[in-house]
Amino acid sequence: MTRSPALQSEDGAGAEQDGVTPATPEQVMPRKTQELDNPEAGNGAPAPAEAPAAEANGKTARAPRRTRAAAPADPAVDQAVAERLERAEALAESGAHAEAAEAYAAVVALRPDSVRALLGVGTELAAQGKYEAAEKELRRAEKLAPDDAAVHLQLGSAMLKRGNYPAAAASLRRAVELDPDGGQAYVLLGEALNQMAESDAAIEVLEAAVRIQPESSKAYYAMGIAYDRKGNHDRAAEMYRLSREVASR
Repeated sequence: MTRSPALQSEDGAGAEQDGVTPATPEQVMPRKTQELDNPEAGNGAPAPAEAPAAEANGKTARAPRRTRAAAPADPAVDQAVAERLERAEALAESGAHAEAAEAYAAVVALRPDSVRALLGVGTELAAQGKYEAAEKELRRAEKLAPDDAAVHLQLGSAMLKRGNYPAAAASLRRAVELDPDGGQAYVLLGEALNQMAESDAAIEVLEAAVRIQPESSKAYYAMGIAYDRKGNHDRAAEMYRLSREVASR
């Protein structure tokens, strides 16, 4: 039987060199048990006060594991991502929403953490009326970039179209906080508040919208709705007139 390195190092190596038959494992184990119970037994040398667990088990202690370095970026993949993003954005600008969504999805397949691509997929799905699928992609983008105003704007827009007005208002408020100059977020927030019958709050944010985007016919129209619900029909009529004038320019 081949003896373990730990046993050879303690009592076998020297005995074999002197021609003495090494002790068998059955003979060694009782003796080692006695030595553990009585450190002064055996060879008369006192045992160390404490022994590391690895040494007590007859194993060599291992060095701390090093943190694995991050894999270097693949230039070929980066180039493919850049090209596909450029193509997706060109398709989106041309109004080819289905093709743009597919192109953005191809980028996500290569870079699942690309907020830009996820935002693109969600926006283009929403443009096709696929609001539930759009919200799913935009939620993924939100987790990766919780402070991205554009993500909250598109997410709020998708939820507004789905009729989830409180959630839409929450996302649009966050978009306004992150980008106080984003007029579109104010308009959509005003529409969500109108749907929630919060007319005063709607008027407040819509007034901010027309200060930022004075040519927004939607903002004036939404204010007309809010004033109508408050019973101020003359003011509502004025807002509707302004909405028509701005739209005709």
